[in-house]
Amino acid sequence: MIALLLTILGPLAASIWIIAIRRKIAYVALTGSLVSLTGSVLLFLYMIEGQIISVTFAGLPDFPFRLEATELSVVLALVVSIITTFIFIYAIGYMAEEKGKLRFWSGISLFLGAMQLLVLAGDWILFVMAWEIMGFASYLLIGTWYWKKEAGDASTKAFLMNRVADLGLYVGVFVIILTSGTSQIVAEPMQGISMAGALALLLAVMGKSAQVPFQSWLSAAMAGPTPVSALLHSATMVAAGIILLLKAFPLFSPDALIWIGAVGGVTILLTGATAVFSEDIKRMLAASTSSQLGFMVLAVGAGYPGAAIAHLIAHAFMKSSLFLGAGIFQHEIGSTKYEKLGATGRNLTLTFSGFAIAGLALAGIPPLIGFWSKDAILTAGLQANPAAWYFTAALAGAFFTAVYMGRAFGILWKGNARPDKKSRQRSLPWMHTGLLTLVTVAATGGIFLEPLIEKAGFSIPKETLAMISGLVVAAAGLVVGWFATAPAFKKRIWMFFKDNYPVAGGYNRVLVQPILVLAKGFNALENSLLQAVFGIGIAFLAIARWLAEVIDRATAYVIDWIGIFNLNIARMSSFTDDKGIVEGIAGLVDSVQHLGHYGRKIQSGLVHRELAWSVYGMVFAFIIILLTYL
Repeated sequence: MIALLLTILGPLAASIWIIAIRRKIAYVALTGSLVSLTGSVLLFLYMIEGQIISVTFAGLPDFPFRLEATELSVVLALVVSIITTFIFIYAIGYMAEEKGKLRFWSGISLFLGAMQLLVLAGDWILFVMAWEIMGFASYLLIGTWYWKKEAGDASTKAFLMNRVADLGLYVGVFVIILTSGTSQIVAEPMQGISMAGALALLLAVMGKSAQVPFQSWLSAAMAGPTPVSALLHSATMVAAGIILLLKAFPLFSPDALIWIGAVGGVTILLTGATAVFSEDIKRMLAASTSSQLGFMVLAVGAGYPGAAIAHLIAHAFMKSSLFLGAGIFQHEIGSTKYEKLGATGRNLTLTFSGFAIAGLALAGIPPLIGFWSKDAILTAGLQANPAAWYFTAALAGAFFTAVYMGRAFGILWKGNARPDKKSRQRSLPWMHTGLLTLVTVAATGGIFLEPLIEKAGFSIPKETLAMISGLVVAAAGLVVGWFATAPAFKKRIWMFFKDNYPVAGGYNRVLVQPILVLAKGFNALENSLLQAVFGIGIAFLAIARWLAEVIDRATAYVIDWIGIFNLNIARMSSFTDDKGIVEGIAGLVDSVQHLGHYGRKIQSGLVHRELAWSVYGMVFAFIIILLTYL
């Protein structure tokens, strides 16, 4: 039980401590992460011994809160702890000379605690609570540098788009509880949920895991610090949608799974193509994250959650390594634009080596961890029905993955870099420690992947045809991506296009015009969606400001009335009472006025500040409740 509580309470307590004390905040956050890691390791050891730990405590009437260390949740909690601990180590170096440290370290600790709570939640109500806290923490983290317009806009965009998608979670959870009569998350429910409930949950997944058409917020989130990008894109926020799918998988009907698979396949193709043509290394990795999450959604839709879990774990280590490497390049060069990163890899060979290993793993090169998880996804697609859609989408996505990684390798190794600022060598030891540790897991973790998935109660599908196909497209994609950056190659391609590509009517007719039509259509769709999202957001903000103003006026009126009333009593009492009583009444009035002044500070009308009060109050209350069960 103590191990279960340590996993969650360590980072939550660290977040509150950072806000209260504001000293040695980086090391307080790292301590909280280490406490969470210790708890998750203990849970894993208990799981190996066959112990399943569960804690039930007071919640809503007839719906108690539950924390359950099941096989799946323990494996996920361990992965989250390992990833975040080394991101924290990396961040000590990264944030050493950056502004916004208090917001960053308190927010990232709160985020870790919320993620562990979500993973270990044994009931849907607690799951929703963790989902909400995590959403608020992501808003803080993306907007760490809130004084920059890009960061402020990105945090608002991410928050609002996720709020719209989160409506699906509320509807879906309501349907689950109404159908089953219990809020407990069970592995084998008595009956599934309706198509409407399943699609509602899918909407929540699409928002949190950046599936088409909700993928744009993830790219915008690159405005935050690189440790935030690595955290959001690996085993935490975007993975929450996949965890929701895994927990709800027994509830889905075959028809619902088809819809899930369709969303995953479309996301693989569209965001994979976006990553290929990206001109910014962090935005390329952001589009890649959406595409890789699409692989996991596709695997769940195909009916193979074990393949999704395998790729979730592998992707966590691969993508966090890639983001940490990109962060070092950014700090050394002062930019994430490809045009300024040429030859950076030759100047930072250690960083490039780690980045390259993680990239080859993501492309599916054996024996790296990504080879085994990608093979599982391709096999799931091959064995699914209809296999033509699932396997084709997965294979095309594997090719896109290899192309954009090969292109990144070529750009980072060739050309001439022109640094915009001085190197930060003092920070590199911390940053390299975090990077190389995660890269080591990405390189060698394949041998542990299958036993780990089996411990979680699932299996990884295998098939020779899928393995061979994955290797062929990976090799071909890497070659295409690498040579696409060569000037001579680009010149030949350009001349071929300039001659109007004399096949089937020419290049413009075959490629350019259809793509432009599709691009205009998707742009119109995205603009409409954004207008709807921001419209809803503006409406909520207007309501919140009105409520804040009403509450503020009401509070002021009541406090002033009490003050006047007490002053009148004091005047009346002066005729009959002695000096001590009068002074006591006056002191009471003064206290009430001070209280009113403090109350007015809280009722500032600033929505984000009131939201922060609510979240941290909820977290503090949750800690107190849990501590009573120790």
